[in-house]
Amino acid sequence: MLDPLVLNKTVEWFQTAIPEPAPKNIQTILGVHFEEVAEMITTLESRDYATEVLLKRAYFAVESLSTQLKRIDAGDVTQIVTVKDEVELLDAVCDQIVTATGVGYHFGHDVLGGVDEVNRSNWSKFVDGKPIFDENLKIQKGPSYKKAKLAQFVSKN
Repeated sequence: MLDPLVLNKTVEWFQTAIPEPAPKNIQTILGVHFEEVAEMITTLESRDYATEVLLKRAYFAVESLSTQLKRIDAGDVTQIVTVKDEVELLDAVCDQIVTATGVGYHFGHDVLGGVDEVNRSNWSKFVDGKPIFDENLKIQKGPSYKKAKLAQFVSKN
């Protein structure tokens, strides 16, 4: 079961970093989310040629989408990704949280411990309690940043 306290730390981090998200922040977080999906794809491989080809295609498609979303000029409203159905978006986000937790569970990983460690690492990005942004409004690593140490949460099986 996902510990609400762990998830609350993540929400608190975003509320501190970006108290009032603007359209450009929304485009950037969508891009960053897809960047993480692309990163996950790179950790997978298949002995089946067709599946391996699909993994590579998926990676390039998702990585390209990520890059595009992070580069969008929010002043050009014709380029902004919009939501057709807010309820369906929330359903998809919640389902992604649940299935991502399931992936970690199936591999024997301590997902709660890992998320808690990533939260600790994310807070270390801040400088004097404030985030630093790049030109695309992605939060950058500050000088006191400490990378998440996740090996301890990976199954030894």
